[in-house]
Amino acid sequence: MITIIRADYQAANHRAAILTLINDYAADRMGQGKALPDNVQCRLLDDLSNRSWVHVFLAYQNDAAVAISVCVEGFSTFNSAPLLNIHDVYVRPEARRQGIAKALFAHIEAEARALGCCKLTLEVLEGNTPAQAAYRQLGFTPYTINDTAGIAMFWQKHLPADPV
Repeated sequence: MITIIRADYQAANHRAAILTLINDYAADRMGQGKALPDNVQCRLLDDLSNRSWVHVFLAYQNDAAVAISVCVEGFSTFNSAPLLNIHDVYVRPEARRQGIAKALFAHIEAEARALGCCKLTLEVLEGNTPAQAAYRQLGFTPYTINDTAGIAMFWQKHLPADPV
């Protein structure tokens, strides 16, 4: 049995599940290949709970936490409407290909609709072809605005803690 819930940051079992699953994701080859630094682990739950626009969903299979998604509310200026970005998705390897991601995404979509969102967005690594295939099956497509500008790319710029 698969159960999807919105995480309660005050519940000890949810807190433990969030840290465990995010650490597993970070250590995964499609994450950063290593666990989160101790200082990040120490503040992650409080930092998440202080941001009302961040939603964490947990998937349980037979009472074991097996998947997580961290979603962030955003805004589409072209639609003048909120959107929900699926920022992190992780399903434990032993729980993959069992419909858990599909159930998790259905729950996220229902939450997005309840929030009045016009769309769901996500980013996926170019080399993560299994995830790309799963996302396509769930109705996602590469992001484009028009037929001539091409596919959007997701870029980043790291900001040092103490700018020089």
